[in-house]
Amino acid sequence: MNTGRKGWSAFAGIASQSFVRDLVPEARAVSPPDLMDMAQYRSKERTAACGGHDPVLVRLAYAQDEWIYDAKGDVITADAAAYASTPRGQRVNKFGLAYRRDAKFLLHKTLADIATGAAIHLHQTQGWTTALYDGLRTVNGAYNLYLKAQDSDMESGLLSLPGQSAHNKGLACDSMMLDADGHEVDMGVHFDHLDMAINSRLCAGSAISEAAKKNRLIREAAFLRSAFAQGLLIAPLRNEFWDDRLPENREDLWRVLDSAARCIGIRLLTEEDERLRKKDRAAFADRWERWSYADFLSHWRHIFRGHEKKLREILGTVTPPLTEKPEFYHGNYQPVYDEQISFLPPGEG
Repeated sequence: MNTGRKGWSAFAGIASQSFVRDLVPEARAVSPPDLMDMAQYRSKERTAACGGHDPVLVRLAYAQDEWIYDAKGDVITADAAAYASTPRGQRVNKFGLAYRRDAKFLLHKTLADIATGAAIHLHQTQGWTTALYDGLRTVNGAYNLYLKAQDSDMESGLLSLPGQSAHNKGLACDSMMLDADGHEVDMGVHFDHLDMAINSRLCAGSAISEAAKKNRLIREAAFLRSAFAQGLLIAPLRNEFWDDRLPENREDLWRVLDSAARCIGIRLLTEEDERLRKKDRAAFADRWERWSYADFLSHWRHIFRGHEKKLREILGTVTPPLTEKPEFYHGNYQPVYDEQISFLPPGEG
């Protein structure tokens, strides 16, 4: 059940207010040439790098309403009757058809290059194929999901409001991995699982297996490695292990540190930091968010001093990019609407 949904007029014309003002005078528009079709992008290169196997598989989750998970956890196509009787949690698309069935999987080139590099690395080192579930989610598409979502989806943070996500700029990518036999790699749960506590990259205890925890870190490290190798940044979403995205602005730079620390087995935030993040945002911001890029680099050197060997082994480098660039931050880009790429009209799906 959903209640109190706002009309389209509340989301029409949303503009980014979080751009880094001393890097760009105003948020940049994302134009169609900036958006890469991941079914084709660098396909010859990525296939050649993986011995003739394409390490990228497109599965656009919200452009279908027939995929379910079978008893083994693999994605299969169900007929209408079987789909209707399948519990919501066992459907790949938890919401409902939000995009046209022929919609393409698009990513902004900055993230498309990071995702491609990560997919190549994961196949070369693990034999995994990266299955892409969602990338660009226009504000219109996000509005379709918003109308179909349950109140609990909004309250838990499983779904963001239209216009407020890196997905709305093509700068967030949801993916899972398949093994050499085409079975989903164990990550504890599937994409868009409904329990956010288990979805979290901080999930501990016995909720998921040690093997699943290890697999999550392998995929997370691959995205960081790919970003750093290309002189870019990535700030994986903490509360959804399948979501990799650019930081929004400098206030998100701590998330880059947090991810790198997690990948090499260090806990960045103390319990007190976590409490402040939830209960006292001003105090947390003073400690972790009011940084320049030079501050970020200084914190990096301090936190990872003595861990250089492990950083190089897992992330391929001992430092992030030393020079800040406008393309680091998704706040430097405007949300994308259907009319910019000829997808769907508002509110239809």
